Amino acid sequence: MISELLPTLITAGARIAVYNTPEYLRDVGSPARHTMAECDLVAGRVEALNITRRRPAIFFDCDGVLNEEPGPRGAGLPGDVKAIPGTGAAVRRAREAGRLAIAVTNRPQVAKGFVTFDGLSKILGRLEAQLAIDGGVLDRIYFCPHHPEKGFPGEIPALKVRWECRKPGTPLMRRALSELPIDQRRSVFIGDSLRDVGAARNFGIWAYGVRTGLGCRDSERYCRETGTPPIPDLMFEDVSEAVDFDLEYQAVADPVVASIRRLMEVKDTPILVGVCGRAGKTVAAHAIVSALTEDEIACLHVRLDDWIVPIGERGANCTPEARNRVDAMPGVVQALRAGASDCAPGYDAATRGPSQAVTYDPTGHSVIVLEGIFAGHQSIRSMLDLTVFAAVPETLEYARFTAFYRWKGLDQKAIDVAWHERAADEWPAVDAQRSGADFVMTLGASHS
Repeated sequence: MISELLPTLITAGARIAVYNTPEYLRDVGSPARHTMAECDLVAGRVEALNITRRRPAIFFDCDGVLNEEPGPRGAGLPGDVKAIPGTGAAVRRAREAGRLAIAVTNRPQVAKGFVTFDGLSKILGRLEAQLAIDGGVLDRIYFCPHHPEKGFPGEIPALKVRWECRKPGTPLMRRALSELPIDQRRSVFIGDSLRDVGAARNFGIWAYGVRTGLGCRDSERYCRETGTPPIPDLMFEDVSEAVDFDLEYQAVADPVVASIRRLMEVKDTPILVGVCGRAGKTVAAHAIVSALTEDEIACLHVRLDDWIVPIGERGANCTPEARNRVDAMPGVVQALRAGASDCAPGYDAATRGPSQAVTYDPTGHSVIVLEGIFAGHQSIRSMLDLTVFAAVPETLEYARFTAFYRWKGLDQKAIDVAWHERAADEWPAVDAQRSGADFVMTLGASHS
């Protein structure tokens, strides 16, 4: 069929139709492949991939996420595309776990006249070929060729318009929803820019940022073009980490979620849960919130980092409890328990400076998850229904600490100084919460 029949028909000018489907497909032309298909039938894998069964999707940006950032002009030739190591295997793991793998990418190079549609097809084909080396297959690639700014030599006037399909717009994702059996509640977007985060927000799914490519540090551009920049739900080193978390968070959260469910049966809501620890607490809290949300339990995620005192406002002897405004926490918990809104002053983790105020409204939420290094502090422990201490092996904690502060712009010397300062003045107070926690959630390489 491949080497004789199809080429003969195409040469003869016959029309060839293609059925592009995310359903189960396997060539059973050999005894070994036939046996594999039989095993898949018995295991339920064929039924699980039936077109009528909705599945979670992982939406991927391309440049800076699946392939290396090609520069300000973008990829102009297939040779400009270089897959980031591990991305093909990450896409393969996502599909093996039953996820739909979908790329959504802005391609303004077409509107600017840098690339033709045929050239773009070859560029994206090059990306698919590189992913396929490690077994990665994308179910669909959707692209926006438009760009609103005029003045490029050779630009295509018909495409120089402000079109909604350009991220952070959502028409391409809505198209995917109409063409594929996507379970929107359980889907995520992995991107390296705030446009990707904005698209996820506007589409109503979780937004995971990666520190490859732009590293979600394009707030100035986002403000200039769109408005107030959104914040990723989680940040990961690369797409492999982000995919691994998405495939494993339910197992991580299950014991805590089961305990929350039992509490809901015997106590009035809201159930208040504190998630504390040195590292991994944001990931742990998000895993809990995601699992509860998928079970249609209304959950409010309160980030206590929004109360951190900006670095410019701290005194010379500001203690860890003081810079985290621990003295304000009892009032915050009391207000949320009573169903009253509370307003945090706001804190920008990237600059360690002030940010916009954040209002947390508990109305209509059955569970409230408070996340912060002192979310299990003795001053509020008796006011909470459940506390979780996130624990990460110290070698991994140091690696994550280094990556985080390098993302902030610190050099290695400054990072090591910050590490030793934290170890001396902050961690003893943070670790003191561990003995009083209801759960110690140990997080590994893909969870921190």
